[in-house]
Amino acid sequence: MLQDQMKSRSQSCSTRAPSASVGALLVFQEQTQAVPAALRLLASIFQREVDLRLLEHIEANSKELSTALDVAVLSGLDLDDKEAAMEALAVEYCRVFIGPSGHMPPVESVALGEGRFWGASTQKVADFYEAMGIAVDRDCRMVPDHISMELDCLAILEERQQSNEAATFAREHVLRWLPGLVDHVEKRATLAFYPMWVKALYQMLNELYGGNTSDDRC
Repeated sequence: MLQDQMKSRSQSCSTRAPSASVGALLVFQEQTQAVPAALRLLASIFQREVDLRLLEHIEANSKELSTALDVAVLSGLDLDDKEAAMEALAVEYCRVFIGPSGHMPPVESVALGEGRFWGASTQKVADFYEAMGIAVDRDCRMVPDHISMELDCLAILEERQQSNEAATFAREHVLRWLPGLVDHVEKRATLAFYPMWVKALYQMLNELYGGNTSDDRC
């Protein structure tokens, strides 16, 4: 999604100690890579419909994830029929994020009520990427302020050990609109899958970056 144009000058991995949520999400990852890996896992969940690789990845670690998040992560899905499970999740993703009605794209400008894609907040996000030496892949069709893009940005900054910059970006962007996304997903979803992951994301970002919100959802 995003390319680190300064990768040759950055550290190979983050040395930040993982928070409780990060460790819970990625108990199977090396500790030094836990933060960016957790961010990218969450980015992949909201980027598009769940594919077989991601479903099997979650299933393989479902026991640890279910214990850590206190919810059956694949509840309501028939894992003996992977095609049916992916179809159910695809329908849910469409219901929650794509439409045709009652949906809300996981995009900052839309969630903040700017009324369109590429609103004022989108340009601010794009400007931040440019200032930090982060480029959008040429073949990427997502807007810069899609939740997956913003999480990918945080992962890159964590890999560079630029945690202060990551915190600034999270507070000025992701954490400003994520509460509204949590509300929408909880109201619109019929399966536990997306509400669980969006609440895990909200909790993790607050633990990592000390969100300025008093809203206690998790």
